Amino acid sequence: MWMPPVCDNPPPLKIEDELLPSTLGTETPTVSFSSSSSSDNQENSQYQAANIRFEFYPVPRARCLSFPYQALPSHGTTVYLYTWTVPAPDVVAKLCWVKETCFEKTDGAIGLLFSKPISKKEYVCRIPLYLTRGMARSRVRLVGKLTLSEWELESIESAHSVICELVTNMGHLSHVGQKPSSQALCDLMEKQKDPNEIPESCGVTLIDRFTDMVFSPKKANILALMTLIQLPAGTIDYEGIKSLVNWSICRTNSLSSDIENNNTSGSVKIRPVRGILPSWPVRLSEIPREDWLGLVVRPIHVEDKDPGMFAISEVCPETPVSYVPQYLASKLSNTQNVGEVTYLDFYRRKYPVMRGLPVDNSMPLCRTSRLTRHQSCTQVGAGLRKRGPLPKQSAFVCEGCLVHPLSSWLWFLVSTIPAVFHQMTRALLASQLSTELASELKNPKPFCQMTNPSNMTDDSLSAVTVFVPDRLRDTDSSNGEPIKASMFDFEVDEQTSKEDQEMDSIAASECRGVGTVCPQPSDLIEPTTLLGARDAVNLERLEFYGDSFLHLMSTLSVYHTSPQDAGEGHLNCKRASLISNVHLCEIARDLSWYGYCTGRVFSPSEHFVPPCYTVSSEVSKYDDRLYIRLYNKSLADMVEALIGCFVVHIGLPSAVNLLYYLQICPVDWNTIKCDTEYKIDAPWHYLLHSENSDIAGSSNSRRQILRVSSQNSLTTCIYQDLNEKYFDLQLKLGYRFRNIELLATAMTHQSSTNREYWGNYQRLEFLGDSVLGFIVSNRLFKKCPHASPGELSKMRSIIVSNNNLVNTVVENELYAFIDSGVCDIKPFIDDIESIHQQTDSICERIELLMKKVGEGSNVKILADVFESILGAIFVDSNGNHSVLSSIILRFLGRSIKYCIDSLPKNPIQQLHSSQGSTGAVLSSQNSQKRYVSKHVKGFIVCIIGVCSFFFVISASVDGNYNACRKDLEFACLWLMKE
Repeated sequence: MWMPPVCDNPPPLKIEDELLPSTLGTETPTVSFSSSSSSDNQENSQYQAANIRFEFYPVPRARCLSFPYQALPSHGTTVYLYTWTVPAPDVVAKLCWVKETCFEKTDGAIGLLFSKPISKKEYVCRIPLYLTRGMARSRVRLVGKLTLSEWELESIESAHSVICELVTNMGHLSHVGQKPSSQALCDLMEKQKDPNEIPESCGVTLIDRFTDMVFSPKKANILALMTLIQLPAGTIDYEGIKSLVNWSICRTNSLSSDIENNNTSGSVKIRPVRGILPSWPVRLSEIPREDWLGLVVRPIHVEDKDPGMFAISEVCPETPVSYVPQYLASKLSNTQNVGEVTYLDFYRRKYPVMRGLPVDNSMPLCRTSRLTRHQSCTQVGAGLRKRGPLPKQSAFVCEGCLVHPLSSWLWFLVSTIPAVFHQMTRALLASQLSTELASELKNPKPFCQMTNPSNMTDDSLSAVTVFVPDRLRDTDSSNGEPIKASMFDFEVDEQTSKEDQEMDSIAASECRGVGTVCPQPSDLIEPTTLLGARDAVNLERLEFYGDSFLHLMSTLSVYHTSPQDAGEGHLNCKRASLISNVHLCEIARDLSWYGYCTGRVFSPSEHFVPPCYTVSSEVSKYDDRLYIRLYNKSLADMVEALIGCFVVHIGLPSAVNLLYYLQICPVDWNTIKCDTEYKIDAPWHYLLHSENSDIAGSSNSRRQILRVSSQNSLTTCIYQDLNEKYFDLQLKLGYRFRNIELLATAMTHQSSTNREYWGNYQRLEFLGDSVLGFIVSNRLFKKCPHASPGELSKMRSIIVSNNNLVNTVVENELYAFIDSGVCDIKPFIDDIESIHQQTDSICERIELLMKKVGEGSNVKILADVFESILGAIFVDSNGNHSVLSSIILRFLGRSIKYCIDSLPKNPIQQLHSSQGSTGAVLSSQNSQKRYVSKHVKGFIVCIIGVCSFFFVISASVDGNYNACRKDLEFACLWLMKE
């Protein structure tokens, strides 16, 4: 087997300062992994856990793609060949912004050889590729099973190494045989007549990332061999493999012997085999004209910092002695007569490197379209700015073009390999998580009593096709903003072949009705994708929903396991220990859930490692290709998002089982359901009664006097008195209590002497606060499917704020029933009533009340009473969600409607949402409106508006952000009025 030489001990990777990751460029606290040596642990022992905000974790690795489940394919055994399909060539050409004629001989593809299947389904997953002008959907599927001979396997292994180098160094100048230069070199070439006299010190060295790689299948994240295949037969393309390996051997030999190909005259013609050139380096003039279409070339005059390659779309009728168009001639200085400038003159006068190059004036020019390396095709925002017709094509002299070994079609497929592997890994990781959770939650136990399976078997493989969400399917929001789809995205379904449509339909139907224990893998991608990944989905909305449900369930758990006379401080501390980010992060680490988190924007040049390879240990300690930095809060958010995902997609029973598995809920769903008082619409009876109620009751002798020990209820006389006392309050609430003592407790402040009889409202207020938050969150989540998480949080904070609850209590005159020893509550109520007489606006009432609170008014008691009433109703109804929701809507419905219909925005947000913020920044002389504010503590704020495009420009001098923001808001209001 032949393999390109790879240095066993490569030098440390040298990266330019602007490319240096922040984790390596600054001194930041790091933590050691469980596999680290003791010396590393001692070295990092100075960093205490409380001071660590983030940690480094291994890059997510799917078990079905790596060792020990997978092994290196061997001859004489069955291997599994997978590939990914893309749309038709004409569609791909439109999405890549090139002419259709650039894609010739499109029957080739890239195949993946695994020793074992990676899924139970032949159709593994569907993934999005965000190309230059729009989105394409690619489908990973099984092509067939093969048995290879020893020679066939050696050929595939050789081709695998070459493909790995090509994709790792995509667009590297050495692939076409071009030597890099610098600006100093170009300046010297202007003065020197003999290029050979240029000193070597003027050259620049290109970064070769493949030299950092070592062949190590057992350590690789993907253990597979890449090869060339023929479609639609799905067979190995051994002719193409031979041509590719010959190209690599020729390149290696030429580089090692420093011999250059001087066949510039084209006396020996070189023809591509299966779209691959077998020689290196090759100029376009050495290839027959009939083979030019679809070739990838790089003109020698293109600057080194420009990584562009060009696909030939047409053999021009013009020759080097043909005259250039007017727009090209105008780029030359001292040009008076356009007819005197030929293409050859143009290139020689404009680019010094073309001078002295022998040119055959009878050879035609080639017309080309620029190709992209698709470095951002995993980012949901890619390809949204390209509009209009195809850009003008360039005509090049064939002798000045060096040819890439791959055709433009194979170039496209190879350039998408990192994105395909990244998205495929995400899909299979989601499937792996779904399988694990389904196994653990089938008979749920706390995770400390269970062991996660470390051995991968065929039974653990995905049983469904995973659909990775894309921007056309999930257009709600990304990064808190609505996703903008490209005009070509909407043609995705129309351009999908009937075969692919049938595959999608069958796969989608198989997913329906499956997953009563755990969400489907496609649904688990959203809660495991962080906002910073810039994907079509992220966990923000589910985290908002899961946080409120977690808050409710942890409150019920604490309520159930705490004594009845437990104080508010004790209850809050106990709940905080369950829902804190520190605790949730520890859960994620204990369960190794960090291995399922997509936490950053995937960049092939910085993060891609080819199959069967890993990064040399001599590179940096936490190399971005092997490790990912995750903040502790991000892992906590992921746990909350997973909880929200269970509630949304599976329902309450599975969500409770998940919390029991996470040791947050004390019991599983079966225990709750087996309670004698259990009802479908009121399931919480078991958790709403303290397991220590008997012990707690014995601590208060005066309360025991009022109880009948056999029935545990108030005497008839006191019971009737309480009913009469709170009869009007029950009418206002629209709810009649079965246990009136609960309402009495809810209305009793800790300063009242009656607290000795039925306690105070702190315990019920503790419960009601969580119930209110969850019901409001649930309604906002369902009523506002397109709202960003920030908007949802802002709406909820307004609705459940103390000021809004205080206004509600006073407006409905619920304060009259409060049993309080506080003497100064009446002046507070008078102040609030005066505010209500001034305005009916909810927003203005809250703002005026905030001023009163700022002046020293203590009105929190009114908000606490409202929450305690809700808690009392929740306990009395055994947790009837619909009953409490109707009561909350009756009192807070106006506030909820106000927030949904007119969410308050600051002027800057209003300006951007109403006028937009796209376009190019225009100079002031072209503007129709101009506003420049006065200097505000060192700030200059300028707003320029042209037509419907507005731009806000601010400059900070002393770092006073608040002053700048206020000035910006004032300026925005001025501009909108204008």
